[in-house]
Amino acid sequence: MPASVAPQDIGFPDPMKHLLGCHADIRRFSGLMLRLDIHLIHYGPDDTARSTAHDILAYFEQEVPLHHADERGDLFPTLRRLGDADIVQSLDALDAEHESLMRTWRAVRAWLQGVRDRRPSKRPDLLGKFAARYPAYADREEREVFGAILRLPPDQLVSLADGMRRRRTLRGGG
Repeated sequence: MPASVAPQDIGFPDPMKHLLGCHADIRRFSGLMLRLDIHLIHYGPDDTARSTAHDILAYFEQEVPLHHADERGDLFPTLRRLGDADIVQSLDALDAEHESLMRTWRAVRAWLQGVRDRRPSKRPDLLGKFAARYPAYADREEREVFGAILRLPPDQLVSLADGMRRRRTLRGGG
């Protein structure tokens, strides 16, 4: 594929725009978890709570893994090859933080599943921490790493976009 082809010309949006959009959704769904917690105090696991829990679970179980595959499968290895010590250090720290977030997610996921299934359990002590840390993690990625995407040549941007599209096509989400 010629280097002059822009990512949007191959049927998938600009990788940077897509990654930032995922981060915006992570922030939105993290905030929604906290609002769900308050809703449950007042109304219990009503249909609104169940639907909200379902939507949060769907996003974090379907879209977030694709987003992480985009980053860890394509973007981060590509950025590591730039040879910038600061970027590599940030990526190492982000990888460690990601593992910690995924451990916390397991407790939050179980709570959300209970709300969705009308079997609410005690609110996980880590809910507020998760809902704050995940957006902070996205902020850090944007602040410390995403600027390096602008240093990538067009053919690598096309490759990133192609990987994103391929993952979603394989999943059936087109």
